[in-house]
Amino acid sequence: MIKISRAVRRTNAVVLSRYTGSNAFSSASATPASCPMTKEKTDETSHPVLQNAPSLPFVGSLITKYSGVSFDMNTQYENGLEGRRRFGDFFTLGVPGFGTGLHGTLYSITDPNEMMKIVRNEGAHPSGLVEKIWALRKGLKDSNSAIVDGEDYGLLGKGERWKKQRTFLQTGMLCPKAARGFIPGIVGAAEMASEIAPSHANDLNNYLNYCAFDMFSSFMFGELTNTAGSVITTTTTGEDGNSCESNDENVKFVKAALGVFHHLDALGMSPWDYFMVEKIGIKTKQYRAFEDLWDTVREIGRKKLYSFMERHEQGNLNDIEKASYFASAIDRQASEGPDGISRDEMVELCLFALMVGVDTTSSVTAWNLMHLALNPTVQNKLHEELSAVVSQNGGKLDANVLSKSSTPYLHACIRESHRITPAFGQVMSKSNSKSAVEVHGVTLPKDSVTALAHISYDPTYVDNPRDFKPERWSAEAVSSRKGTRSELVDHPIYRDPFSQGARRCPGSRVATNEVLSIIAQLVLDWKITSPLTSLDDVPYDSGLIKPIMPRLEFTARA
Repeated sequence: MIKISRAVRRTNAVVLSRYTGSNAFSSASATPASCPMTKEKTDETSHPVLQNAPSLPFVGSLITKYSGVSFDMNTQYENGLEGRRRFGDFFTLGVPGFGTGLHGTLYSITDPNEMMKIVRNEGAHPSGLVEKIWALRKGLKDSNSAIVDGEDYGLLGKGERWKKQRTFLQTGMLCPKAARGFIPGIVGAAEMASEIAPSHANDLNNYLNYCAFDMFSSFMFGELTNTAGSVITTTTTGEDGNSCESNDENVKFVKAALGVFHHLDALGMSPWDYFMVEKIGIKTKQYRAFEDLWDTVREIGRKKLYSFMERHEQGNLNDIEKASYFASAIDRQASEGPDGISRDEMVELCLFALMVGVDTTSSVTAWNLMHLALNPTVQNKLHEELSAVVSQNGGKLDANVLSKSSTPYLHACIRESHRITPAFGQVMSKSNSKSAVEVHGVTLPKDSVTALAHISYDPTYVDNPRDFKPERWSAEAVSSRKGTRSELVDHPIYRDPFSQGARRCPGSRVATNEVLSIIAQLVLDWKITSPLTSLDDVPYDSGLIKPIMPRLEFTARA
């Protein structure tokens, strides 16, 4: 996905994906709203009361012994539930570097209708969480990325250059017709990856990262890289075996990208690193490790992109490559002339997309695969649906097969997986960039940061929230929730992990097609079983939240 998914993927995760909330000790404090006619305060009983999690200057609420707030990245779902239990549905939390003021104040809410007030207040140049990923911004600047111009961080900022770069990048991604056009290549990559799934039974997390890279490469370059097929797990500990020489750099790129994300997570949660690197100018061990991996990503990614451009100029692309996103991007950049983005900007934007395409999709796919392995009845029902539809299409997946009208249960499974185990610890975070805005009867100052928490796995809103029931998303089930508190989970804002508004992940449609393709192909090819019997037995990793996959058994379908 580029979920740009870690692009924006990373862009929409890092620290806030760990916890949704904020702190009210910023220099600009929220004030109760008043009636414009009487100037009297509104009835506070109609809104949740704003609570404040303990916080200190510069470190916010990050010191758990002081704040009582857990930032353990391996218990992110539990952290969200505990936060609401302690502080209610409207509270503040301090996360320096992400919120505002000395405490890093963030407002946490659970009502999607209130969050839409923030979304509508974004303005022409909306703020995004990616702006807060200080280490990534510094990495781009220090490596002389063309995305950055002085103190203007382009795609990682919010000015006119953000708008220009964002518009260029999303063209050919967000359009439904254009996104459908890339499905044949994505399906081809999924078919190749599915064939060797059992060989990766000991290391499914890395396998799914390779799958994500392969599917995104088919979109970006029109190339079936088959990285998943070139690296075969050879030990019970899940270590990679030898890779094909032609794919050595692809494997290295994927591993370096994953390392970048890992260190960005750690840096984002460390006030010490932030202070030393950003404020003092001393590069810490953690930052240098990130920097080395980022240099590897840039070296390999730029080599791939410039090689493609050279073959494009020489007329050496095949028909599939000519139909790729990057080929189209090269033509668009040339046609825009001096008023458009530069050639180097185009390369850096596509490099960024290629990097973030590695991890977000794989996290979502991993949860889907885990839920299906834990729920054989659901998996069998999905297999029956897919088999019936592809039997009328030569046994193959395509855009029509993957449409919601053709395979509604497939879409319901993916929606249910997102409900129980979203890839991010928060739905989204936004700033009201235009003006002050009233939320739950309280006026939040202009440029406040507000995070929408997940309620979809909260028993307050969902019956038996730990049960995996795709039937929840049938038209009848949705209709039955009308007029009840549970109706909130049907709000479009909770539909997928790609955020909303002007900064919605530009690669969301591509990412969705990747998840649909790989899950459908794996279920068509294999009966997948797990040694675990309960979701409670599945540990999950930090960063983008993903299950630490046990060894699954793959039995060929008849």
